[in-house]
Amino acid sequence: MIKKNNSVEELTRKEFAEFISKLEVDFPSAEKMAQAAREIHEIIFDHSEDIVKNPDKKLLQWIDLEYELFQSIERARYGEQIHKGFETMQSFIDLANFILNRRKSRTGKSLEWHLSAIFDGNYLPYESQVVTEANKKPDFIFPSGKAYHDLNYDADKLIVLASKTTCKDRWRQIINEADRVRNKNKYLFTLQQGISVQQLTEMKIERVVLIVPEPHRNSFPEEFRNEILNLKQFISLVKETVTI
Repeated sequence: MIKKNNSVEELTRKEFAEFISKLEVDFPSAEKMAQAAREIHEIIFDHSEDIVKNPDKKLLQWIDLEYELFQSIERARYGEQIHKGFETMQSFIDLANFILNRRKSRTGKSLEWHLSAIFDGNYLPYESQVVTEANKKPDFIFPSGKAYHDLNYDADKLIVLASKTTCKDRWRQIINEADRVRNKNKYLFTLQQGISVQQLTEMKIERVVLIVPEPHRNSFPEEFRNEILNLKQFISLVKETVTI
């Protein structure tokens, strides 16, 4: 969570209020929300160099600020109604479910947009949502979809990355998303902490390599930590591996 002093809190509230006042829709798209969070963060903290120097920290700060912004929009949209109360239990449940479903649908796409901004800021060649075999769509392919589909391009210089806020059993989906790296390492970025030894062992067998923000790495079993990459290490790996 971003620590703020009084002046920073005041500026944050001001920027949030200005953003909300200019909205022409009930809620902006995940892309617009993520972009707004990054822009507001830069106005408040002015440390764009961290995209390169400390991308793990930058990503988490963007995510935290976006969540605060999202909550501010929720209060602006539903605060008065919640304060007034509800005529029936069902009307309360309907609104609660509506809000919760919107939160769930936002987080995954939001993470992808923030990762894209990190990759852009580090000048990585990549393409998102490339269609591969059987109409699968990995979240990111480095260096591009064109390189992936060019059978003359060395498969050892391809990197496929999935991003999931939480893994659970959904990590298995990435195993068959790209046939050209089926027998090579597949990379998975996640915000989930403390994945079980059994699940980490299964991932290792399937050659799934986890990438997590550096502060999260200590939440994993010690015997697996050296095999887990942070975001900065993954960026270095891409730069060393892919060719345009």
